[in-house]
Order: sequence, then C-alpha cells, then structure tokens
Amino acid sequence: MNANDSETGRLRELHEAHVRAWNEFDLGALGQIYDPDCCIFDIIPPPVFRNLREFLEHVTPLFQSYSGFQLRTFDQVVRVDERRDDRIGWITACYELEARRGEGVYRHTGRWTEIFEKRDNTWKLVHFHSSQDPAGL
Repeated sequence: MNANDSETGRLRELHEAHVRAWNEFDLGALGQIYDPDCCIFDIIPPPVFRNLREFLEHVTPLFQSYSGFQLRTFDQVVRVDERRDDRIGWITACYELEARRGEGVYRHTGRWTEIFEKRDNTWKLVHFHSSQDPAGL
C-alpha cells in the first residue's frame, strides 16, 4: 500500500464519521471533522454559510424538530490530489435522506462534495456542498 492509498483510506473513514455525525446530530463529532471556517453550500436556505458556527446555528432548530433522521451515502469517489498538492483531498457521493417531523416524512436524493485540507497530519473539512438531485425535483 502506498502513502496515497493510506490517505485515501483515512479520508474514506472521515467521510463515514461525517455521515455518522449527521445521523446522530453529534455536534462534537462535527466540530472535529469541520474546519471552523469551512464554507458550506447546502439545500437549506440561505444556501451559503460562511463557517460551521453559522451553519449549525441555522440547522440546529431544524434538526431538533425531527423525530427521525437517516442519511445514507453511496457511489463515493475518494481522491487525494497527488499531482499538485497531497494536502488536498475530496470525496464526492450520492445521498439519500429521510427526515420525519410529526406525521410527515421528507425524502430526497442528492449529491455532495467534501473538500479536505491536511494540516499537521490531520484532515479538516474546508468546503462542503450538497444539492438535491435535479431528477428528483
């Protein structure tokens, strides 16, 4: 196994921890994954958040209103940019989301991208983008 394969494996594990943190709405785990100044583009209006704090302040009331939340990702592509800078890695994936509030169930599919930067041998999420699948709109 070469160093790039090892870093790809680390990013894949981080992606799995990221999905788990959202499913459990574990703010501590999210804080360990995200850079505090991460730029976030999401389907939740407003679509752009300048940092993790701003995003979490916005989504926490929404998450607290759910009686159930399930996120699943698939078709992940994990890369470390060995051509230019091995401190940059990214993951693309498709996702399925189901959220329950009261008697209602909200489901959709979409795509997401995580861009990581390695600092002092630790990967931090510096940019996150999710969007609904246009075929599902």
